This record gives sequence, C-alpha cells and structure tokens, in this order.
Amino acid sequence: MGAVGLAVCGALVAAASGAPGASAAARNVEAWAAGEGVATVVHYDAGGFSRTTGVLAGRVELEVHPAAGGAWWAKAAVEPWIPVDLAGSGEAPGGSVAVTEAYAGLRLPAADVYVGRVPLPLETARLTLPFTLTPHDEAGRRPGADGVRADVYLAWGRLQLAAVQAGGRWTPVAGWRRQLSGWEATGYVLWTEDGPAAGVGASGLAGSTVVYGELWTFTGKRGLRGGVGATGYLGDLLWTVELARAGFPMADGPGGASAPMLLAAAQLAYALPSGWAMVADAAVALDEEASAAASLQAEPQPATPEPANPPQASRRRAHQVGVAVTYELLPGQAQVELSVRRRVQPPLPAALLAAAGLRWFF
Repeated sequence: MGAVGLAVCGALVAAASGAPGASAAARNVEAWAAGEGVATVVHYDAGGFSRTTGVLAGRVELEVHPAAGGAWWAKAAVEPWIPVDLAGSGEAPGGSVAVTEAYAGLRLPAADVYVGRVPLPLETARLTLPFTLTPHDEAGRRPGADGVRADVYLAWGRLQLAAVQAGGRWTPVAGWRRQLSGWEATGYVLWTEDGPAAGVGASGLAGSTVVYGELWTFTGKRGLRGGVGATGYLGDLLWTVELARAGFPMADGPGGASAPMLLAAAQLAYALPSGWAMVADAAVALDEEASAAASLQAEPQPATPEPANPPQASRRRAHQVGVAVTYELLPGQAQVELSVRRRVQPPLPAALLAAAGLRWFF
C-alpha cells in the first residue's frame, strides 16, 4: 500500500479514537463507521480431492469529515480474509488483510480530487470484466488503485483524470462520462505497459429493459475486449444476460485472471417479502480452444490429481453454474447464506463448492 494510503489510515484511526495528542482541529471532526462480518464453512471437491475449510471475512469502513461541514473528507475500508483449517491437516491457504480503500478527498468549486488508494471502476458490464485496472484478488476483494484521481464537472459531462499504479508502473487515465436522456455514455483512454488503450461504453433504457455495452481496443494485444448485455424485471424476478469477450468469471466475482475468451453469462435474482432471497448464475465459454488455454492462467486452485483423460477433458467447455440462498434472521442485522457451485475449467477436473455461512452487519 502507498505511503499516502498509510497516512490516511493513520489519520482516520487517530480521529476516530480521539487520541490524546490530536490537535483541536482533528478533534472537530465527525467519524462514521460501519461494516460486516461473515463466518463460512466451505467444502471443495474435485478429482478425488476434497477439503473443508472455515473462512472468517468481513469489511470495515471508516469515514471522517469536519463536524461543521467542509470541503474535505477521508475514507478507509479494510477487508480481512482468514481461512481456518477445520480438519487440522495444515492445508488451509494463508489469510490476508487488504486495505481496499484509503484516500483523502477535497471538493473544489468544479472538481473532486482524491489521493491515496482510490476506486477506479472503468467497466459498464455487470457480470464480466472485459478490462479493469483494479482486478479482484484471490479472496474476491477488489482493492482500489494507488494514485490520484480528479473528477471535473463540466457543462458537457464529467471529465475524469487519474494517474495510478498498475502493474508496477504509473498509468495515466483520462475519462469522460455524459448523461443523456435515459442514457449514459463513457469513454476512456489510458497508457498500459503494452501501449495506448481506449474504451467506450453506454447504458440506457429500451422500454423497461436496461441495455448496456462496452468495447476496448489495445496496442500489442490480440483482438478486442468488450461485452453487451441487458437486465430487467419479469414480475419480481430480476434477470441479467450478457455476451462478452473477457476473462472467465471467478467463483465469487465477475473478474477472472484468465486470458480473454468469448463467453455468455446470465443471472437471476428473486427476493421474497418473508426474508428469503435467491440468486442463480451461470457462465459458459463459447470457444473450446480458448477456454482450455485460458485455464492455465486462471486463479489458483487447490492441488488436485491429474485428470484421468486429459485429451478428452480439454475438449470440454469452461463453464460454471451456482445458486445462493439467503435468509434474514434479523432484518438489516444478520442473515444466513447457503450456496453451491459447480465449476469446470479444462484441463482441471470439475470442482464442486458448497458453503454455509452467517453474515452480520454493524
């Protein structure tokens, strides 16, 4: 984490705790904190290998701003992820604590400036990530980018300028966002390690359905990346479908570390007044050859035996399907979560993940 982010975290903690050495100015601030915690038991089974692991995770957010109102604020978010070896075999992966946000903000007459670890979403897609500078990590978290970002508000739209650390180097980013009648359009240009890149996106209403899409082009990279999709309600059922050229989705997030491939994804979400809610999702690679090659670059998997028939396994398409059910024990305070997912990424054997957890909010 950058020095600015560490300084922001330190200032937030000092302001929230009312440290004896804090100045009068530091004491005249208001602090706001919120978060959630989750305890989950996850069972993984693939190719004759199985493991049951406990996971303690969560997110804590802290924000401070002047008590009498002012033009500055600071925010930090910390997300621990701690696997627990329930079988005593010592096979649980190492845990980590990620500072996903830590920045100071300043409001000017026509601009907002952020310095530290700042969020920098570039995508329009909902179920996939054709391109991003802030990918998900192995725990499904999405840390921001270290650097500076300015949002300039103009009559013809919002201009976004940023310089952030990505891939061990500074990356300049310029973006534009414009609200139209029922639509929103975006455009970005940036300089990656392979040269310049550009992307455009749009989303808006077509009747009662929201349609969206994005397209990225790169120098030194093969092919384009992008996606098109639609989302809407069928009664109380929220549906989303998407066709994209992107990395294969992770088990717990839209962004994958694999090479881009042509894929289709869908999601259904349904909530009942009784406190029950259900989300079902699926994704499938439409290019067999690309899906087999991309699995070699996918997110880390537990060690498993070699497939019994690698040539035959490699002809399978990468795909996954999952269902998650939640029930609110205490509305707005605690809920139970149950989920199951089947995931195939050739040449790895098919994997089944089942999880049960308790999430609480504070």
